[in-house]
Amino acid sequence: MGVVALFACTPSFSQGIDEKAYVDVSANARAKVLPDRAEIEITLKESDNKGRYSMEELEKRLAVALSEANVDAGEQLSLYRQYVSTDKKRRIYQYKTYKLVVYTAEEAQIVMDALKAQELSNSRILRTWCENYKQVSDSLKVAAVKSAASDARILAEGLGQSIGSALKISYYAPHYTGGVVRNTVMLAAKAEVADEGAAVALPKIEFDEIEIEESVNIRFELMPAGE
Repeated sequence: MGVVALFACTPSFSQGIDEKAYVDVSANARAKVLPDRAEIEITLKESDNKGRYSMEELEKRLAVALSEANVDAGEQLSLYRQYVSTDKKRRIYQYKTYKLVVYTAEEAQIVMDALKAQELSNSRILRTWCENYKQVSDSLKVAAVKSAASDARILAEGLGQSIGSALKISYYAPHYTGGVVRNTVMLAAKAEVADEGAAVALPKIEFDEIEIEESVNIRFELMPAGE
């Protein structure tokens, strides 16, 4: 899951008339995970080559590229949309857009290189995400709750008291850009030259880590000393 960081905010104590004494504690839990899914958009346009290649030929080139990249097209490729349009000379061209799911940055690089070799240049990586995001998120919720309870217990003990049941739990679902993805930037490793005159190592596709964070605020009842 990655490194988990826990944070606790300053708690507040209160007791009003006809109210139970309580302590409010906030806690966060974070983890960084490496994306295990990425989506590549591939668009085939007859108009790009002035009709030199038909849609059938373009699709054959796509099939060759995916085969050379060892991609399971039946499992990983889906047709997203298709349409036709005309140019100023009333020539009709077909367009098709596919979406391809890959599992690593290395596989994404292999696919992009294979598409380029087949002269299919209208391709881009749309997004990355973590397939087991929900599992990681749920574990962070539990970690944040446990951290809040631990802090509340320590604070109460400092007063010679203890904590009772949780009276209230506040949880606000975080918003992630692109669904379950945060920091979905596709990075390019810096090119390096071993010595003057040596060949330059071209940048390769890499995926930034996704940071997942969960926060809770819990109100615990304060129990008098000896209870």
